[in-house]
Parts: sequence; structure tokens; C-alpha cells
Amino acid sequence: MQTSELLGLKIKEIRKQRHITQETLAEMVDLDIGYISKLEVGRNFPKIGTLEKIANALNVELAELFQFTRQNDLDFKTEIIKIYEQLNKEKQYTLYRVAKDLL
Repeated sequence: MQTSELLGLKIKEIRKQRHITQETLAEMVDLDIGYISKLEVGRNFPKIGTLEKIANALNVELAELFQFTRQNDLDFKTEIIKIYEQLNKEKQYTLYRVAKDLL
């Protein structure tokens, strides 16, 4: 995965943890929502000034945006449980069916 993709995923992860929509983040940093969307999928790589604005809006240090977790370092079971607990019953069942189909 390229750095631009990892950066986008990190920004999206932090934004969602803070319960901020793409639209709200775009307004906070005076950018177009399309730019934020492309940034989060790795199609845009912002200038340092833009990164500073995003870090400030998300209330994190700039360096934190570049602290990427490698997939092999993740505790997948813990992450899946966290995701499961945030879903409503219908989505929990969908997640169950998807997991079951992988067996």
C-alpha cells in the first residue's frame, strides 16, 4: 500500500473516531468535500499546510497522521469485536453471514 493510501486511511480512521463527517472536516479546513473523499482513498496527497490544518481539526499531532499500523501488527480478533459491537443487530447478522461464508 502506498503512503498516500495509508495516510488517507489514517485520516479517515481518526475522523470516524471523532464522529466527524467528511463534509464537516471539509468545512473545518476550508476544503472541498470531494478533496477530502479523494484524500481518504489515497488519490490526493496534501501539502504540508493542508496536513497541518487537518491535524488541527482532528485534534492530533501532525506526526500521528503518519503512524501507520501494519496489517500483520493488528490484532484482528480484537478489531472485529470492536466493529461488531458498534453495529446494529441487522448489520451484526450481515457481518456474521460474511464471516461464515469465508469458512
